[in-house]
Amino acid sequence: QGARDGPGRTLTASPRMEDPQQASAPNARHAATWRRYLRFWGPRAEADVDDEIAFHVDMRARDYMARGMSEADARRAATRRLGDVAQARAECIAIGSRRERRMTRAQLVDAFVHDVRFAWRTLGRQKGWTAVAIITLALGIGANTAVFSVVNALLLHPLPYPNADRIAYVYLEPAQGNHTGMNVMVTPSMQVVRAWKENARSFEAFEAYADEDRSLRSADGTPTSVNVASVLPSFSAFTGTKPTIGRAFTSRDVSDGAPVALVSESFWRGRFGSDPGIIGKSIVLDNQPYSVIGVMPVGYRLPQVTGTTDVWLPLDLRNDSTFVHLVGRLRPHVSIAAAKRELDAIYAGQKATASDAGDFAVKLTTPSEGVSFRQSLLLLSIAVAFVLLIACGNVAHLLLARTAARQRELAIRAAMGASRVRIVRQLLTESLLLAGAGCVGGLLTGWLGMRALVSMSPDALAELAEARMDGTTLLVTAGLAALTGIIVGLLGTFQAARFSANDALKAGAVSASQSRRQRRLRSVLVVSEMAVSTVLLVGATLLIRSILHLQTVDPGFDTSRLYAVQVPLRREYPTTLARQAFLADVTARMRRVSGVEGLTISTAVPPWRSFLLGALQVEGEPLPPAGTTSFIDYNRIEPDYFRFMGIRLVEGSTITDTSKAAAQVVVNAGFAKKYWPRGSALGRRIRVVYNGQGDWMTIVGVVGNALTSGLMDEASQPMMYLAAIDSYEPAVLVRVAPGADPIPSIRTVVAQADPRLPSPNVTNVESVMQRSIAGPRFTMTLLVIFTGLALVLAAVGLYGVMAYAVAQQTREIGIRIALGATRSAIASSVLRRGVLMAATGALVGALAARWASKLLESMLYGVGRTDPASFAIGVAVLLATALAACLVPVRRAVAVDPLTSIRAD
Repeated sequence: QGARDGPGRTLTASPRMEDPQQASAPNARHAATWRRYLRFWGPRAEADVDDEIAFHVDMRARDYMARGMSEADARRAATRRLGDVAQARAECIAIGSRRERRMTRAQLVDAFVHDVRFAWRTLGRQKGWTAVAIITLALGIGANTAVFSVVNALLLHPLPYPNADRIAYVYLEPAQGNHTGMNVMVTPSMQVVRAWKENARSFEAFEAYADEDRSLRSADGTPTSVNVASVLPSFSAFTGTKPTIGRAFTSRDVSDGAPVALVSESFWRGRFGSDPGIIGKSIVLDNQPYSVIGVMPVGYRLPQVTGTTDVWLPLDLRNDSTFVHLVGRLRPHVSIAAAKRELDAIYAGQKATASDAGDFAVKLTTPSEGVSFRQSLLLLSIAVAFVLLIACGNVAHLLLARTAARQRELAIRAAMGASRVRIVRQLLTESLLLAGAGCVGGLLTGWLGMRALVSMSPDALAELAEARMDGTTLLVTAGLAALTGIIVGLLGTFQAARFSANDALKAGAVSASQSRRQRRLRSVLVVSEMAVSTVLLVGATLLIRSILHLQTVDPGFDTSRLYAVQVPLRREYPTTLARQAFLADVTARMRRVSGVEGLTISTAVPPWRSFLLGALQVEGEPLPPAGTTSFIDYNRIEPDYFRFMGIRLVEGSTITDTSKAAAQVVVNAGFAKKYWPRGSALGRRIRVVYNGQGDWMTIVGVVGNALTSGLMDEASQPMMYLAAIDSYEPAVLVRVAPGADPIPSIRTVVAQADPRLPSPNVTNVESVMQRSIAGPRFTMTLLVIFTGLALVLAAVGLYGVMAYAVAQQTREIGIRIALGATRSAIASSVLRRGVLMAATGALVGALAARWASKLLESMLYGVGRTDPASFAIGVAVLLATALAACLVPVRRAVAVDPLTSIRAD
């Protein structure tokens, strides 16, 4: 024993003991030693050092007293001999603390390594059992990893901007709310935009942007459509990006109106072959040259989840004719509600002079709320969470059965001195080792699942291409694996803690009460798995029946061989007369194309919709309150539109006079029923009032309801059809002959009519209508896949419980057969237990599905969320699967040889 009081000096006690009274010193030393071993809260270096120093002082004082010094003088001399006791104490405490920490770490690492090695050997002796457990966990964790990769990319981190969690879109909506079922954004006037940007204090940054398709002329004069965005010079700082080559926009570029442009990195590599000398070169957009001043990286993108931009132009907020979208970054600790109140107040102050002085309210949304797949992702997240729960239940079955089989082994270890804590730690280590292996398999399964999910996604869900597996996904997967391992391991350890070592050490002795407890716990797990599977089955069945309804519904018009040719005319033809002249010329040319059976003009191409802003007033009713604003569906058409589209005329006639003075309008049956449920709509006058103004229109006809807004829309939604007097972006609807492909000729006709225009966008209406249900169909497919996985895992769990029960009751079954029980009676008793568990789970699951189907209500079409047929089909599929899972255990029970089973016992 020693204490250091300085460099190189060690204080030691003298071994001489000339006085019999010195015998008390070893007793004190032994007492200090025993105190170390009797501490319950770990070592205390301070107490040990104090004991050692007191011991040294006492021993040196006794030595001086033996030489004739008084006790007081001896203790003072001993203290002086020791020197600076405080410094020696501090150094000894530091040395002792370091030693204790090293010893503790070494012991923990050694124990952990020993536990892992033992668990590895134990699991290796049962390779089949271990493989089943790891595969089960890998499937459950992998499904969650795949879906979380998409959720993380689209909902949690949709934009690669600094402080993206504070990004918000800013737009207007009617004060009465948006009841269209669509995300319709009303862009404010430029006056309001400037007022917000100058006065809003809730935002640390406020950006305006606009994007459109424009014509890029190549070196040989061929026009190509490219996406062009106009942004403010501050947008580079907002996105946190710098040019790859060249420079970004400056405020001087805007004030001088300089014809400069930025190009995206992908456009630079694809169009210019990564030419480093691109700076200063000219590109021609809509016959106007722009000088390229920089190349922007991938992070320089619009705040939209999907879509790419090829060319960037500077935006001038002084141009009141420009319509822009708005996005802002909130200041720290500022809520969306507080920011909305501020913007509403600023907008109210601008209403008196603004051009959009309707009854609007500010709407703020996060980027994730703009994801069209949002609700489906949340639904799939719940589904894969259920799959993981079922996987955990299955592994818990396996661990419970394995722990019961190891009851004797655990009892022997306890009898040899292993504490309950030591046994529990070992079982938890085995569970965590299984979870770790399942995590590795889950990462691989999740990556493959994510790639399959992206490759399967339809064009309508282009957002899924943004899915990726990053560090956050890895951490979440590791966390899921650890949580799964702990939860599953605790079930096994709780069961092991209830074993009686005395009973377990008796040959063949198993407590009947323990067996009953084990059976009850495993039965509860199976019932839970069956209940969760029932919920998923009912949900999948509801979606399947809904999709089948959508695929067989009559749209109310003829979509066969129908194409839409869209030609933007806003820039090249700024006046109404110029646009009408061009449309007359190009449609005349199209009619002469071989294979074209007929055509008409419309502003709304199925399945897209057009809206008028204002309040609908029916003649004879009071004027709507000032500022009342809502979205009203309309379509501008030519008189032959209904005949061409195959929409049935119910009453009256189509538009016969397209002049503005005639003001004729046709409405659908849903419109007429809503406003004149007991009378005729013919001859009635209506108008759309906006800012207190609106021209009266006379209803001349009523047509049948048609799903021109998409198969998922409501056919009876009120719709107005107006004469196509003017349109900035008209669409020519063309019906072709069977087997004909006139699309190349139509593109050529447009190019011949005006070489300045880019190639028109031609779409197959029938295909687009089917793609309008691609999202629900994709969700249905994924839910069916996850439901199938959950059902298989639940069936495996039921099979495992039944097989284990038959194996444990082999002797009992043998005795029953020996006493005269028939094979059918044995089969019935085994089958009855399995079916009872499945039926109980189905009943609980059906009750839970009645509540959970509320999550699906907005995704169902033509099927109620409590549809009895869907519930019946889901329960029937579950029971059929349960019967199939019980067949093998039943066969084994029937095949038991009574003589062999009794003799073996």
